[in-house]
Amino acid sequence: MDISEYFKGLISNQQFSENLNQQHYNFAHQLMPYVVENNFPDLLNRVLNESAQNWLLQIWNKCSDLEIPSYTALVHPICSSINRSEDIGLIYITMPAPRVSPEVAYIAIVFKINNNSPSDWLRSYFTLELGLTTSAYWTLGEWNKSNHINLGEFMYEPTLNNFLVTVMTEFKRRWS
Repeated sequence: MDISEYFKGLISNQQFSENLNQQHYNFAHQLMPYVVENNFPDLLNRVLNESAQNWLLQIWNKCSDLEIPSYTALVHPICSSINRSEDIGLIYITMPAPRVSPEVAYIAIVFKINNNSPSDWLRSYFTLELGLTTSAYWTLGEWNKSNHINLGEFMYEPTLNNFLVTVMTEFKRRWS
């Protein structure tokens, strides 16, 4: 490879930053709400058989227009799950640190377990989104049937625990 080919392969910091923002947005605000709404049984099955992390990493990588494997090998969403009770489940995703609005810090999928098919279970998809005006703030968001709902400013420190407690409380308030 000569030097001109090397420089043709480089991108600017601005292009890289814009691509990361688009990747983050596409994953959290487009693909994951779609997966939860239309392919929830598949997501649940992958969480149960412990293949969700690899699957979500593939989805994350497809959200990028650039081949940046060394970056995405280190910076990517992390999927976890908790059974909060016998009839309520929780899958949460810790996202790469948000840098600009409306990137998210955390995603939570809360669902009510019953004897029906998982595709029929009541479920909610929540996000903790970074907002920026004259200063940074956090917003609790939700996606429902391809609609983004702003649930208002997040009133607590933006920790994973505070986010999960908040979304569990909101879910129980609605569905219990």
